[in-house]
Amino acid sequence: MSSEELEDLIAEATETNWGAGLDEILDKALALAVEQGDESGEYRVRLQLGNNAQMTGDTDRLLSNFAWCLAKHDEDPVRFPNEPDPGSDLMWQFKWMVGALGADPQFSTEQIDAVMADMDAHYRRAGLGLSGVATARFESAFQNGHLDQARTAFETVQSTSRDEYSHCDACVRSVAMDYHFSTGEVDRGIAEFTEIMEGGLSCAEEPENAMSTALVPLLRKGDVEGLASLHRRSYRDARGNADNIGIIANHIAFCAITGNEARGLALAERHLAWLAHDVLSHRSHMGFLTAVALLLDKVDAAGHGDIPVRGSGSALLTPFFGQRSGDLTAVELAPLCWAAADALAADFDTRNGNDWHARLVAARREMAAESHELSLGTESFAPPAPRAGEEPRTGAQWRQHAVDLASTGQSDAAMAACASGLRSTDDPREAAALHGAVIGIIGGIGDERNLPLLREAVALRAAALREAGEEELAGLAERTAELLAGPDDEDTNAGKLDAIDRELQALSGHAEAKAELFAEKSMVLMGLDRIGQARAALAGMDAALLEWDAAPLPEGHGAEAMADARCRARAMHSSMMLRLAIEDGNLPEMRSWLATSLGQETSVVRRASAIGLRARLKAQDGDLPGALSDAEESTELLLGLGAREAAAQSTQLSAAILNDMGRTEEFRARLRFGIQQAQLAESPHVLGLAHSLARDLVEHGSHDEAVELLDETLNGGLEIGDHDRGELFDLLGNALRGAGELGGALNAWELGVDSFAANGEADRVAQLHLAASSLCQGAGHHDMAARSARAAVDSLNEALKDEAPGIDPELLIAAHMQLAEALSMDDDEAAEGVMDAAAMLAVQADSPVQAAEIQLIRARHLFRAGDVDAAVANALQASSALETLEDAGQQSVVALLQAAHMLDNAKRHDDAVAIYHSVIDELEGDAQGLEIVRHQLADCLESAGRSAEALAVRAEAEAGRQK
Repeated sequence: MSSEELEDLIAEATETNWGAGLDEILDKALALAVEQGDESGEYRVRLQLGNNAQMTGDTDRLLSNFAWCLAKHDEDPVRFPNEPDPGSDLMWQFKWMVGALGADPQFSTEQIDAVMADMDAHYRRAGLGLSGVATARFESAFQNGHLDQARTAFETVQSTSRDEYSHCDACVRSVAMDYHFSTGEVDRGIAEFTEIMEGGLSCAEEPENAMSTALVPLLRKGDVEGLASLHRRSYRDARGNADNIGIIANHIAFCAITGNEARGLALAERHLAWLAHDVLSHRSHMGFLTAVALLLDKVDAAGHGDIPVRGSGSALLTPFFGQRSGDLTAVELAPLCWAAADALAADFDTRNGNDWHARLVAARREMAAESHELSLGTESFAPPAPRAGEEPRTGAQWRQHAVDLASTGQSDAAMAACASGLRSTDDPREAAALHGAVIGIIGGIGDERNLPLLREAVALRAAALREAGEEELAGLAERTAELLAGPDDEDTNAGKLDAIDRELQALSGHAEAKAELFAEKSMVLMGLDRIGQARAALAGMDAALLEWDAAPLPEGHGAEAMADARCRARAMHSSMMLRLAIEDGNLPEMRSWLATSLGQETSVVRRASAIGLRARLKAQDGDLPGALSDAEESTELLLGLGAREAAAQSTQLSAAILNDMGRTEEFRARLRFGIQQAQLAESPHVLGLAHSLARDLVEHGSHDEAVELLDETLNGGLEIGDHDRGELFDLLGNALRGAGELGGALNAWELGVDSFAANGEADRVAQLHLAASSLCQGAGHHDMAARSARAAVDSLNEALKDEAPGIDPELLIAAHMQLAEALSMDDDEAAEGVMDAAAMLAVQADSPVQAAEIQLIRARHLFRAGDVDAAVANALQASSALETLEDAGQQSVVALLQAAHMLDNAKRHDDAVAIYHSVIDELEGDAQGLEIVRHQLADCLESAGRSAEALAVRAEAEAGRQK
């Protein structure tokens, strides 16, 4: 049974993609093989472990497993064959060994040479071709700076016939390209890069590696067309595997010298931890360190040297930067990166007996003087977060600060603020208020395990109130505080209202207590959406406040605390009245209470909210500059409090206003800042912000940038619901289509279909199938287009069968239309039946526009079948039908033009001319349309032998264009 389990695990491993998941399967298989004493099984597992280690950048694991397998193979080649399973090949892994040892200076030249000789001997002994050996020898010589040996080795590679152990075409050309760039033969390197791209050559890390290597040489040659897209595509393909740290280094350096320091810093921060991934890959580490150092020098030169580099204080990076207590700024980290790179270069050069690696570091240093302006997107340095306000001094100030922190989810900081406030005051009234804040914070957390703490806070508040001589408030706190701090469910809220009403009836006239109870009652009622009753409760609160204001303040120590309590209560009343006005949609009342609230408010959070509302009202009034100023102030207040999630939400308002003002770059920068804040807060708001930014990027043609953003969002570790995931995949499909990656677009939409299906959204499932169908049809894959369209039809029909709500009949008709068109293009005889079904659905749904469009599909179908007269008749009928419809726009003219094209293509030019003239009559006033159709008419006249007329029509077209 155990043997069968081992075979099952090995089989599962062969079906699993590279990565941590594969390691888990193989580790289990290895443990089982060792436990059974099955060395043959262990050999097979270790070979697969070596493959995965190579692909994921775990050099230590690669070397150890290879050494064990090679020893077993040499011991008994029959029992431990070179290729025990498909995809597991010991001799193929030999090709990785020389490079793996060469990448770490702790391995000596003698060790590298010995492995090289061992590889040569094993290949010869096994009767294998020597192409792989020649390439490994060339790569080792080049990468270690032995250029004379590299030149000879490269000639050998070129003269050695390819065989089954040759490096793949993409890899051979990529390393040759790098070699020629490094030795000054730039044109030759660019030619090799062109061959890689035009030939569609690829493998595990190609062509993304070649693309990253070619960026700077192409830039220096001035060949910048498409470089931004090349950069983003390469980065996108490389960003998911820590073994690609060298590729990322090339992108960071490219950003540094093209004026894209902010983007470069984002990449550096995202991948800084990769330095700790593979402890033996020091050549890659050196390249990454020099790229980051170059970038940070550029960041400093751009005036942002004091910006912190997130992640630079990680303990994982201690081997490179020493022990750090926190993140370093750009100007602090840059010299540490250079120093670490210099140290590695010295170790390499000592081993190799040359200065090759020192020259590589020096070449990166010299790039600091290099500058090429090339926009890679809209990333910009986030504005520095506002400094927090002055630290509270009094108990009242600490209380307000605590309440603000708690209302933005910073419960631990809020509790600490209450503790600081209690230490800062000896006024029992202030202490009571602070204990009251603690009760609110604990209640807001909503964890039953905190009930003892809640009861302790209630007791402390009551004691403080008694010390202040407020027996009635103390008793009220003891009776109601625990209940009022409870959850906001229906049963609890009913209990809260009953308790409040009992207390109000029992009160003998204590205005402060009444105000507090009416405030609590109104909040509960608002939560229950009982707005009229909430308004009545607030009227009671207002009366209590007037009574309270009329009462004299106590003498001495408690006067300030009492005055503060009155101000807080009045500000709370105004804020709640404003909320009611918003609920009612009463604009005059809203404006009035907004002004009152801003004049009274001491809460940072409520003030930020009120200013945000004022911004919306100003935007509604057309005062966009004023609205933007208010929106930015609201965000700054929240950032000063450390409320990143709330600030991320507030940023959306600034972004929307900037978008309305047409300030696109600032709009995108604001959204990026919001995304950053949401990510730091681990907030789901990152999804909405990223979707807004990606949608804008797609709409404005920045498809590669959108793809990268969506890929990061989908793979960023956030918990994403099925609907949101489907929307993101839909947008990703559109972005990939715009970027020309049609296969990627289809895959994205397929994943979106899965997400929407899991959420029961048949309409969105159908829409994505139709998008895929349209894409396939445009690419000439009519059978695939038909399959996708049929899937859309089936999805909608199944939903209708299950009586699912919200299915739009017009969407079902559109799905039938798409299916009919695809079947017709694929010459499928089922097309006519689908057209008939679509036409019947259009009649049933009373959709005359779609009925006419179906006639046009039928017209095209008939024309393909050779029935020109019937085709033209259907097109003309469709045109006539559309002409009578108000919502058909120019579709009637399009149908008429389709009839003309059919006749023209059928060589019935004279008939076509008459319809072209009709189209021209309909297009009066549309200069661009007239020019196009007149040229088409002229071509038709020319084909009909009416050259003089054709010349006159062309002259009309030219005259119209010049106007």
